[in-house]
Amino acid sequence: MATLEVINVGTTANDGTGDPLRVAFEKVNNNFSALWASNFNTLEAITTGNTPGQLIFSVPVTEFTQATFQINSSDQSSNNSQNIVINAAINNSQTNVKWTGHSTLFFGNAVTGYDMLVANGNVNLVANPIANVQLTHWIAYQVTVDPMIAGSYLMLQQGVDDALGSENLQIITTEN
Repeated sequence: MATLEVINVGTTANDGTGDPLRVAFEKVNNNFSALWASNFNTLEAITTGNTPGQLIFSVPVTEFTQATFQINSSDQSSNNSQNIVINAAINNSQTNVKWTGHSTLFFGNAVTGYDMLVANGNVNLVANPIANVQLTHWIAYQVTVDPMIAGSYLMLQQGVDDALGSENLQIITTEN
């Protein structure tokens, strides 16, 4: 993970103690490069039928510390669709994902539930469709990783993390 490069602006204006202009703009470029590298990505996933646990996103556990997902799931044959934002973090042992979700938009009827889990060395986001139809899942996501401190963003006392999510928790958006 890139480190923020702070520009030394000196003690007072034009006192000559700050970074030279060239050095300052090198730091600006480096900071923007780090931001650009962590931009949001998008993908589209299709699920068919109402079999639970259909994979819609997967990333190796070694490339995952925390993430934000915005998912729009819709039934193209009706007006049923939902939008959910999921925030997730890997636990310190990299064996479980703790996550929360909240709906921001809902049309018609709910179409799916979601779950996140670690399986076969990957962090997986799965859909659990409610109806036996084909669903389109448009996913915008940002995954951040810091291999030096993977999982340390979730520093909780025993028992406290139960409120953040669970491997078998189902979230279905229900807000109007």
